[in-house]
Amino acid sequence: MTEVTLNPEPAGWIPTVRRDRPDPLASIRQRTRTGLGLDPDRPVLATGHQAAIWHPGILAKDLAIAAASESSGDDVQPIHFIADHDADEGGLIHLPSGAGPTLKRLEWRVLPAARGLGSRDRAAAPTSPPPDGDFTPTVRAGIDAIRDALEDRRDAASLAMQIGGATAALATPLTGPIPRHSMSSLLESPIGKWALDRLSADPAAAARSHDAAIETDRRRRSTDRSGRPPRGVARLLDRGSRLELPLWRATPEGRVPVFADEKLDPRELRPRAMLATALSRLAACDGFVHGLGGAVYDEAMEIWIEDWLGTEIARSLAPTFVATATCRLPLVAPSFDRDADPTLLHRLRNDPDLGREGSPRRDRFLSEIEAAPRRSSARRQAYLKLRAAVHAAREDQAQRLGALESRIHGEATARSAAMIAEDRTWAFPLHHADEMKSLETAIRSSFPDAT
Repeated sequence: MTEVTLNPEPAGWIPTVRRDRPDPLASIRQRTRTGLGLDPDRPVLATGHQAAIWHPGILAKDLAIAAASESSGDDVQPIHFIADHDADEGGLIHLPSGAGPTLKRLEWRVLPAARGLGSRDRAAAPTSPPPDGDFTPTVRAGIDAIRDALEDRRDAASLAMQIGGATAALATPLTGPIPRHSMSSLLESPIGKWALDRLSADPAAAARSHDAAIETDRRRRSTDRSGRPPRGVARLLDRGSRLELPLWRATPEGRVPVFADEKLDPRELRPRAMLATALSRLAACDGFVHGLGGAVYDEAMEIWIEDWLGTEIARSLAPTFVATATCRLPLVAPSFDRDADPTLLHRLRNDPDLGREGSPRRDRFLSEIEAAPRRSSARRQAYLKLRAAVHAAREDQAQRLGALESRIHGEATARSAAMIAEDRTWAFPLHHADEMKSLETAIRSSFPDAT
């Protein structure tokens, strides 16, 4: 079964993209788009992702910008930015092998490992064969298609462009042609040079407003987590002895932080995630389509841009949309006891109340830790109080915890197979062509004729 999420309603996408908004960077925006090979007088709808053979949820973003462009009468230009600043493992593909109790996940290292290098800074490479496995005919056909597409692009300018080009070729029968562009090279464009000038002029203001935005975003999202702040969406820049900038420097050994007192040469710099989408939304597009994760960190980015560059610049950011999908392979897995949950055991073993309803002690301990200054004696004492309460609870309820651990151990094989069968992140070429066609149809039919 295919599930599609498009937010907001697709009927509003094209009117939103076409809508006028503040344009304090008009000249920079026009020159940036011309450099990307885009018509500066027509609206642009963009998306982006790391260089990888995506799962259907990521493919949905490209399908969405293609459908929106088509519904506009091709007035809206689509573009896909390859997030080639990321040191991700795009050359690692997971494969399902077997059925029932033998169902397992195999790793296919089709291209070399990242080793800390951004995908722009890794050379295109020959592919490695897949592991031996008990694959369905559809999965086997997908493996062959992936390898052929990657081999066809062994002369690409980088590993990012090799994977990005291969993914585009595999997706084109569904999406139609969508231009690809390096996201990190936006730093070398007019909007990138404009941003680097402002980073150089007052690096402290940029870094500290960046960190303040992350903390503001954490506090805002804590309302969805019973008041406990989640992890920040990005690495903090003010880390004590030296102030970092929202940049990486590419070196032969991998990406390294860029500090406020260093020279900024755009040819060797790579944007971090929040800066990368800021550059795109400030000048390269009139709408940006995220998945669920990107939509979260971009909220923090918007807070940062307003605090750092001002309200007028922040209001000129292109609006965002969300597109994602869930498609699962028809894998056979045994049933299992869902109450025998390892995550439940972990939570119980770290809860002074062992999951007892209505008790506020865990939240109270965590609030005391959060309220105390970082690296302070008071914070450590609050943490030790929590651990002592947890230890006492483990001793008091040792029999209950032991029984649950035994149940989990007995269900481990069946549970593992079932989790593999429920996975939504298998590469889209491993799915049957008819299912991917159904996904395309579902997304295209969601967009009305907006001409």
